Amino acid sequence: MAATNTRQRKFFDFLKQHEQSGKKFTVNDVLVATGWKESTFKSYLAKGQLSEFVSQTDDNKLEASNCLNITFKQFEKKLSQSKHVQSLGHNCKSKLAKALLRKARDNMLLALELYNRPSLENKTDGFVMLFCSAWEQFLKATLIEKDGEASIFRNVKNGYKETISLREAVDRCFDANDKAKDNLLKIIELRDKAVHLLIPELQGITSRYFQSGVFNFSSRFEEFCEVPFINTSNVGMLSLVGDFKTPPLAMMKTIYGKAATDILELASDLSQAVEDSDDVAFAIPLNVTLQFARKGEEGTQIILAKAEDGVPGLQKALTIVKSVDAEKTHPYKQTKAIELINQRLTEKFTEEALKKFLVANKGSRSTFNTNCFQAIIHKLKWKHSNNKYHHCLKSTNTHLYSDEALDTIIEKISSNDKYLAKCKEDYGKRKIH
Repeated sequence: MAATNTRQRKFFDFLKQHEQSGKKFTVNDVLVATGWKESTFKSYLAKGQLSEFVSQTDDNKLEASNCLNITFKQFEKKLSQSKHVQSLGHNCKSKLAKALLRKARDNMLLALELYNRPSLENKTDGFVMLFCSAWEQFLKATLIEKDGEASIFRNVKNGYKETISLREAVDRCFDANDKAKDNLLKIIELRDKAVHLLIPELQGITSRYFQSGVFNFSSRFEEFCEVPFINTSNVGMLSLVGDFKTPPLAMMKTIYGKAATDILELASDLSQAVEDSDDVAFAIPLNVTLQFARKGEEGTQIILAKAEDGVPGLQKALTIVKSVDAEKTHPYKQTKAIELINQRLTEKFTEEALKKFLVANKGSRSTFNTNCFQAIIHKLKWKHSNNKYHHCLKSTNTHLYSDEALDTIIEKISSNDKYLAKCKEDYGKRKIH
């Protein structure tokens, strides 16, 4: 047996003995038992390779776990695997913190699975309960690692240890102006004060808070644990409800009686809060609808935002929050676009400068013509989709172009004397073939 394996075997036997006896130990105890150098053992600890088997206690000692029911071969394999795959809680010192992280992940996954189960009509109240439990367990794990296990407990009452409330954990873990904090507090409020009002008809508005809350949890969980909350190949995120349509009061009263007025008031308050905030970390704005992306006719895949990008990715994706008239954003047909390009070129450059990069002539002057325009559009592939440069009105098969398209064309042909000539050459070959 190699020297390394011999020391690992000694370490395994050492851990089993201490787990069985329940005795704590020190780094020096490990060094004496195994013959390792201090730097070797501390390297194992720092990289999280021992997180499954060794935990640090509040008195800066160590304790063993998970060794009694495995063989040395299994221990050796897990030790080797942890070099490449970080386990949940690998960077935590406390056993309790590790356990809370596992429970937090499981509860959030249960919340997602519950919400996305098609057989359940009313799932919002169950989601809220599991969502809040997941956050409470996660935040308490972070507090334990920061301030020790005692920091999450209050004074003993009737022989039982009582932990701090979720609200207190939120106040200790979030900055005052954090929108993610506002989102979590709003959902806690729904749990505490309005869970009896969370009926199916409110899912259109509540799902916007829930989706932001899941994004926030996923981001903070991965930041703290250094491993993803959920496998990105898993479709585990909530499916947003695109439109919020609550039945009229008369219909609601036939279903819920006197509570209908309270329900509609809650819906109104939630909608107003979303509109006032207009921040995806608090709730998905009301004028935004998310859809599953599909490949378009030209084979180009459209991706609004990836789940693993979390709130920052969604914030970047949501640059357009309301539909706009294409004829306002893309006001120019081809003829007008060419006219304006020539006008801007003559205003900006002398005839001598234009001759260097324009390849067509109109009389004695250099010009940018229809063939030039089509050659560049072909080169840039703008017609493959609707984008910030080009928009096609399918009803009339009219192609429209934006000011940004005109500016881009001017910048490209004027910054490279051979650019337009090469575009026309490629465009001509396309015609031939």
